[in-house]
Amino acid sequence: MRVDLALKRLLLVRSRSEGKEACDVGAVTVNGVRAKASTEVHSGDRIVIEYANRSLAIEITGDIGSNVSRAQAKTLYRVLHDERTPEVDA
Repeated sequence: MRVDLALKRLLLVRSRSEGKEACDVGAVTVNGVRAKASTEVHSGDRIVIEYANRSLAIEITGDIGSNVSRAQAKTLYRVLHDERTPEVDA
């Protein structure tokens, strides 16, 4: 499954286009390598997402199917690291 679609189905981004944009700006890595939106991900892969004020690292633990409920989505990955960065006043 494409990483942009996986992020959407796991409820880590609001839309597939938001996941694609995150990949385009270099905010997503899969197994330590900067990911394109079309990068395939499978069970066991580690994904790191750099949000504006948060860094999230997960490991996919299950098969992400076409229809994933909100409750099921949280069981398909394991959080490895979740760190919020302090907001800087400009």
